Amino acid sequence: MEEFKMEEYIPPSIKILFQGDKEYHVFLSFKGEDVRKNLVDHLHEALTAAGLHVFLDTHKLEKGDKIWSSLERAIRSSAIHIPIFSRGYADSAWCLREAATMVNTQGLIIPLFYDVEPTHVRYPVKDSSQYQQAFLKHYDHPDRYQRGEIERWKVALHQICSHSGWSMDITGGFEAQLVKRVVNDVIKTLDRVSLEVAKHPVGMERIAEDLIQKFILNSEGGLVKSGILGIGGISKTTLAKAMFNQVYAHFDAASFVFNVRTTVADSVCLTKLQKQILKDLTNYDGKVHSVEKGISLFRDRLGGKRVLLILDDMDGREQSEALVGDWLAPGSRVVITSRDKHILHVAGVSPECIHEMSGLQTNEGLQLFSRHSFLRASPSPTYEAFSKRIVEACKGHPLSLEVIGSLLYDKKNDPDCWTEAFHNVALHPKIYEILKISYSGLSEEEKEIFLDIACFFIGEHKRYPIVFWKSMYRSVKTAISNLSLKLLVRIDDKGVFHMHDHLRDMGRSIAEKEREGTRLWEAVHLSRGESNNNNISRLRLSGDNSQRLETLYRPGLRFLHLKNLPLDGITPAMLPPNLMWLRLQNCEKPFQSSLVRNVWFFAIQGAFHFSLVDNIWDLRIMQVDGDIPSFQYLLFNILGNLLQLQHLELRNCRNLNKELVHDIDTNNQLFGQLAIREVVTHLTCGKVQRPRTRSSCRGIEHGDTPGTNLAVSTRDDLILA
Repeated sequence: MEEFKMEEYIPPSIKILFQGDKEYHVFLSFKGEDVRKNLVDHLHEALTAAGLHVFLDTHKLEKGDKIWSSLERAIRSSAIHIPIFSRGYADSAWCLREAATMVNTQGLIIPLFYDVEPTHVRYPVKDSSQYQQAFLKHYDHPDRYQRGEIERWKVALHQICSHSGWSMDITGGFEAQLVKRVVNDVIKTLDRVSLEVAKHPVGMERIAEDLIQKFILNSEGGLVKSGILGIGGISKTTLAKAMFNQVYAHFDAASFVFNVRTTVADSVCLTKLQKQILKDLTNYDGKVHSVEKGISLFRDRLGGKRVLLILDDMDGREQSEALVGDWLAPGSRVVITSRDKHILHVAGVSPECIHEMSGLQTNEGLQLFSRHSFLRASPSPTYEAFSKRIVEACKGHPLSLEVIGSLLYDKKNDPDCWTEAFHNVALHPKIYEILKISYSGLSEEEKEIFLDIACFFIGEHKRYPIVFWKSMYRSVKTAISNLSLKLLVRIDDKGVFHMHDHLRDMGRSIAEKEREGTRLWEAVHLSRGESNNNNISRLRLSGDNSQRLETLYRPGLRFLHLKNLPLDGITPAMLPPNLMWLRLQNCEKPFQSSLVRNVWFFAIQGAFHFSLVDNIWDLRIMQVDGDIPSFQYLLFNILGNLLQLQHLELRNCRNLNKELVHDIDTNNQLFGQLAIREVVTHLTCGKVQRPRTRSSCRGIEHGDTPGTNLAVSTRDDLILA
């Protein structure tokens, strides 16, 4: 595309560019007499050959209201609009109406200037161009077109011509090359998937439009860094995603890096984030061995690209040095969200380019609250006064409004509950205390599951902790559903648990202060003398804490996760009899277990001995990350004793290949005695084929191969957390 001039772009409302509900990829708007039999014919054929669904208006007769209705529907159902501005485009009132409709839709507009100058189209009454003459003719027919409508056409042309687009000049006048360029750019644009902003992004549209104008468009032509500053839960990320969706298609490449702080805090090195940025911006798919190597790759590959880079929740100097530097080309834009103004300064964001988030305006806060409490934009008249007072007490904090609104959703016939909620919010103006009101309304099982997720299961696929909870609670799935409905927990489309930082911190604070140390998830807990607490039911230890491993035995311990610990001093007698969840991660010299018979979930990563699991009779889920000497050994020495096993997950098992298929096929009698419903092998386990003959495993889900019952799959979405 020709060079994009930031200062001339006039953005429409903040919308998501492309979603699956669009009927067409491309809508072509053109004057038939000018281009139908040459450019449009070739372009339509090339776009269709590329697999795109293109709307092409083929009507040649006088157009009526019915036809216009179908055209308008097609425009609104298209992801990308391409108005082809030829000499006679403005002669057609229908073309102008199409252009005006494009401006008001959710799609992206990319104009194509065919034998006309953009300035002639942008300012149709300021020169002697054919566009000026066309508009003068429209003004001369007030019986056909109202003056206000004609003015809207002019504004629409001005806005469209401020978008980045194509012209004959970029290919030296060669039409075939122009068609090829348009098709490549359209495919590239559609490949960029927009981000999900929020279910109810109230207020974000207004703020995003202001920031796009201030920091993205109306800034100088060099590299511009801007920052979004605010406390947790104030919708910094939501705002950044709204900005990203609106402008990313106008850059050569774009990257949105989520949760920088959390990723680095979880000891995932900065090179992973560098590789993600390189992949997004340059399609680099090699290794990044060090931060210095990543910076070198940035300099080599990004110098000539005008890119958009958004770094979400950054909080450290080393992150800034590794991810944001002087290697970005002029015209590039960097947006950083953070809770710390100093971090923005360190990253090179000037004070005038920092937007500090505050609470929503009163009317916006009321709308967001109502969306969650009444599922509409305004509150019920019965509870309007209560709603306004609750919004005022929450100080416009979006997360608080969402959580309290969801709490009151099914309480429309309970005025006492509303009165109680208002008094609780008014008495506890701090965010944590407001959020805790929703927690207090949970059942005991829901509270326990919420605290477990906050302390141990963020980022975990729900199938694994569900097995753990079913060993203790009756209504696990109902509890999870209620937590999700109350917005205390979020489950993504892959089934993974997520939780806002505020809710996580609140949950961990409750677990630490109000639950008598029943959950210990950091080594610091043991150093506080809590190692003598016999109430511990969940324990996660990592690092060099071997001197305290003798404290593992707790009669009520049900959850145990050990990471990077030498376990050569552990004896079977040290393990509690009621343990239901056992995860060993990079623990050398694992112990022999002759007492662990009740575990329902077992995961092991690194060096291990298979005799560890040969008598875990009640095991439901087993994860193995490491080499298996032989599937034959696994089949007869391990699986034959696990009669309750339903899910077997194997990773980094390099010896596992066709042997798996052979043994499943030849040992149907053994598999018929098991409850295994799914065997998942990851891509690092070698080439695993699906069995070709029918297996008699009871309860087996169907695989992809006809006549096969055992589901053996090679997936990479169920990674050992």
